[in-house]
Amino acid sequence: MTGAPPPALRLTGLGVRYPGRSRPALEGIDLAVGRGEFFGVAGRNGAGKSTLALVVAGFIPRVVRARVEGEVDVAGRPTRTATLAELIREVGIVFATPANQLSSSKPTVREELAFGLENLGVPREEMDGRIDRALAELGIADLAERLPAALSGGEQQRVAIASILVMGPGILVLDEPTAQLDPAGTEAVAALLHERADAGITVVVAEHKPAVLGRAFGCLVLDAGRQVALDAPGRALGSAVMGQLGGAVPTLVAVAEALGLDPRLGFDPAALAAAIGQRATGAPGAARTPPAGAAGAPTPPAVPWQPVRDQPPVAIEIEGLVHRYPGGVEALRGVDLAIEPGETVAIVGRNGSGKTTLAKHLNGLLAPAEGRVRVGGRDLRGTAVAEAARTVGFVFQDPDDQLFNRSVAREVAFGPSNLRLPAADRDRLVARALESVGLTGESATNPYDLDLSARKLVALASVLAIDPAVLVLDEPTTGQDGPGMARVGALVDAFAAAGRTVIAITHDMEFAARHFRRVVAMREGRVILDGAPEAVFTPGNAAALASTGLALPPAAAVAAALGWAAPVPLDAEGLVARLRD
Repeated sequence: MTGAPPPALRLTGLGVRYPGRSRPALEGIDLAVGRGEFFGVAGRNGAGKSTLALVVAGFIPRVVRARVEGEVDVAGRPTRTATLAELIREVGIVFATPANQLSSSKPTVREELAFGLENLGVPREEMDGRIDRALAELGIADLAERLPAALSGGEQQRVAIASILVMGPGILVLDEPTAQLDPAGTEAVAALLHERADAGITVVVAEHKPAVLGRAFGCLVLDAGRQVALDAPGRALGSAVMGQLGGAVPTLVAVAEALGLDPRLGFDPAALAAAIGQRATGAPGAARTPPAGAAGAPTPPAVPWQPVRDQPPVAIEIEGLVHRYPGGVEALRGVDLAIEPGETVAIVGRNGSGKTTLAKHLNGLLAPAEGRVRVGGRDLRGTAVAEAARTVGFVFQDPDDQLFNRSVAREVAFGPSNLRLPAADRDRLVARALESVGLTGESATNPYDLDLSARKLVALASVLAIDPAVLVLDEPTTGQDGPGMARVGALVDAFAAAGRTVIAITHDMEFAARHFRRVVAMREGRVILDGAPEAVFTPGNAAALASTGLALPPAAAVAAALGWAAPVPLDAEGLVARLRD
């Protein structure tokens, strides 16, 4: 009689310490994940999620130097005795940054997916079938002949996932695989991972998004490298754990807790609405205030933005804007927008809908094929980017496209130094920008010694230090945990309170609804919705939003499922208050 098969993955007393670090990145982690299980890993940035992923895939200590204690077993075999080539056949890893995954030498997406299969020696006839299935599963068949480097960040992220899925690993490890995806893309990837687990693949995913973690069989929560919870997602991500850590409690988990309902309902608006309906005949006043941390964690103290440069109010006028990329891709198809001085505008839409292309016209990074863009009454056609940047500050989606200095302080000081501001003004702006993003203590650090979320904050600070009249943010919350998102939101509020204009491209509907007074939704290079959040995020617009890869904010989705008329609550607090009434 034989015993039960070993788990697909077992961590026993796992500890990891990086060279030169006084504290371990992981300490005393015990975890067993069975074959065909879908397991989530959560926690604030710096908790050790990425380190765990690298250890499981064998990159630590073989590629990334670190001292490892304890045991990591894959299918009953210790990884310390396996070669990296052997591990690659068993464990596939998807990195948080797709640019780190994709080969710059591959001219098409199809060839990118073929690269790993060629290295595994897969026969050509089998290779084509695998590639076609992966392209279809990730919804990127239309990108097969496109250049990977020319895709949007979200499209590149789907390609990166497909490049690992196509290799057919028995264990799939993913580090924030949906960070740059729109809501529809996130749901599709979450469903695909669940299907892979049902088919016998072991899935371990480090994530912040409830849409992904909520589908997991179990969830491990890390804090400062230690294991603090191992439970079903609804309980592991609830206020008893995440609230105590200063993290974000998912909106609908917070609502379920406030209503005394099963927190496991907090990942399905329809199921939560049904449970609320069943409770409708119960005693009034049963609802309580959502716990601290709901919908984005406690907001850090806002640092008021007191302008140093005397910038006049700036209006933006976009008329008939068309943009065509080399190769004939028409990314913008006649966009008309007028943005008043001091407005806060969130631009939302599916990956590849033209959002970033539109934003890059606001400071001359791209020139119109047709139409025109005026900032402060000046036509940007023919205006040097350096000159436009004095008025419009642009924070890129990928901070590595923006950072180049050897210390955080020098990076942030670069812009105001180029503007030749007086030394006192420059120093005041640099200090205020670093304080605003919470990086004062990292001023001497090399930006590339920081993780992705911190590098994004460095890039943001480097633009804040220019004190622009218009601040353009491309996916500012990507990779941020709850406190990081709250800090970015507080910055948007403070900048707007100073009378400056803020324009953000975002896939986070709650972030858009909470911090912006206007929402512009795009589809296939055109504007399809434009208005206040309460007017855009209504049940009547659900189909239009879905057509561009978007969804109602979770609280609004519950209200829609309850059949409420517009306007509907857009956050947990508003939903619970309405239910109490």
